[in-house]
Amino acid sequence: MEQDTISLTGGAKYKNYPFYGWVPKPLGIILLILLFIPILTVSGVYTANSGEMTSGLGIQSEHIQFVGFVTSIGMAAFSPFFYQLVCIRREKIMCIVGFSIMYLLSYVCAVTDSIFVLALCSLVMGFLRMELMMVNLFTLIRYAFGMEATRNITPGTEPDTEEGWDRLDAEKSKSMPIIYLFFMILGQVGTSLTAWLAYEYQWQDVYYYMMGMMLVAMLIVFLTMPYHSYSNRRFPITFRKFGNVAVFSAMMTCGIYVLVYGKTLDWFADSSIVRSVALTVFFAAVFIYMEWSNRSPYFRIGVFRLRSINMGIVLFLLLMVFNTSSMFVNVFTGIGMEIDNWQNAALGNWSILGYFIGAVIAIVLGSKGVKLKYLFGIGFFLIGMSALFMYFEVQTAGLYERMKYPVIIRSTGMMLIYSLTAVYANQRMPFKYLSTWICIMLSVRMVIGPGIGSALYSNVLQHRQQHYVTVFAKDIDRVDTQAAATYDQTAYGMRLQGRSETEAENMAAMSAKGKIQVQATLSAVKEMSGWTFYGCMLSMLFVLIYPYKKRKLSAWRD
Repeated sequence: MEQDTISLTGGAKYKNYPFYGWVPKPLGIILLILLFIPILTVSGVYTANSGEMTSGLGIQSEHIQFVGFVTSIGMAAFSPFFYQLVCIRREKIMCIVGFSIMYLLSYVCAVTDSIFVLALCSLVMGFLRMELMMVNLFTLIRYAFGMEATRNITPGTEPDTEEGWDRLDAEKSKSMPIIYLFFMILGQVGTSLTAWLAYEYQWQDVYYYMMGMMLVAMLIVFLTMPYHSYSNRRFPITFRKFGNVAVFSAMMTCGIYVLVYGKTLDWFADSSIVRSVALTVFFAAVFIYMEWSNRSPYFRIGVFRLRSINMGIVLFLLLMVFNTSSMFVNVFTGIGMEIDNWQNAALGNWSILGYFIGAVIAIVLGSKGVKLKYLFGIGFFLIGMSALFMYFEVQTAGLYERMKYPVIIRSTGMMLIYSLTAVYANQRMPFKYLSTWICIMLSVRMVIGPGIGSALYSNVLQHRQQHYVTVFAKDIDRVDTQAAATYDQTAYGMRLQGRSETEAENMAAMSAKGKIQVQATLSAVKEMSGWTFYGCMLSMLFVLIYPYKKRKLSAWRD
């Protein structure tokens, strides 16, 4: 069935919507932009303070990684509702309710030591985060540019001609990089902010700071926005569809549990991994059955008949898997240079420059008619060059200042593929599939792709580390004069501190092993950088030879 069209005139009678008449337009634009900071930053866990959080709670780092993915699952689970919600036009009540709930959930996250509670709060916060982001974005577009963006995504208003679709696709190729640049810069600013707070204070203070930001946001909304009545007879989202949300969330959560904890729990040797795989298959079957049998589906299965959507999924998977190579910089600086989370986050700020360069390249070359496949090829080439840079740079005496170059190069390539994949997947796509595509896009690029990439890279890194430890250790014995001198010196120092002979020898052996471990890790990073380069080159070749065919309009008119 066609998706019901929501009335778009619900705020037309209000002048200066969504603000009071006394709020000048420049100030209103600034306030709407500033509201994105708490929206994009608030979360159940923060990557920048994960180290402090795991040590403070005495938990595994995989717990924090898992809960972070659950936040993204919540965002994806909201996506099929976004069209109905952005058409309601009640910015004030949505912001106050959304920020209030996330304020309470942030407090729970700050005081709990239960991973289950943390994950549940993160799921709800991801759901609300996506709701606030979409509502605020469409309100900003209308207020700042006088455009009713919902009219361009309403089912039944698609262009009727080839020229109309081409013109719409050309507009998206210019607007998408700008929108993605805006969100990614704000996201990086939020990451840097939380890293600074965790470094200067305690990890709980990040939550308290976010609670303060949400209180300020609610105060601004309350003082500057009037009450807008609800114009429709009934609310467009029913609780019946939240059954679909629960099944979708359970399916994705069980799947990402396997990817995150597989290495730690030795995969299928652990019963919880086996149960999670079985539950993933079960919930997937239930979800597909519910969508096929539902007359008003939450998720439109027919979207997979579109060639551009399937290729978009492949592109996002390849991008997010190879983008996991960003860990090479963190591993190298953490092991080889022993820098802290704050310095790592500061290094990550250079990605803002890469995002900007990528957006400029996408807009300039796109406006000159350069085909998307060449831009995709450039993106994979740049990610490969970032890995190649690490291959030659990784060494015992590395320089922190030089690590900004692979960050900039990789983020430039990522921005190209990240923004333009959405452009390609949207080509001549019937608007009724837009909400479903956003759900797929977020699921693949924020959960499935990074989950596969993290599992792949972490497992390979561990395997190659052990390989090189074995290789290097077999040559370290008393014959090696330098190693023997270091061992004797460490053992002698331990004995001077009052350690027994056995303890001194154990400490000396551990010290020698630690140096071997560092060298083994650097060698593993160098080897994996080379394989990443080859993988990116193969991906570049794939996107260049793949036949990009535009769908004929007759394929969906009936």
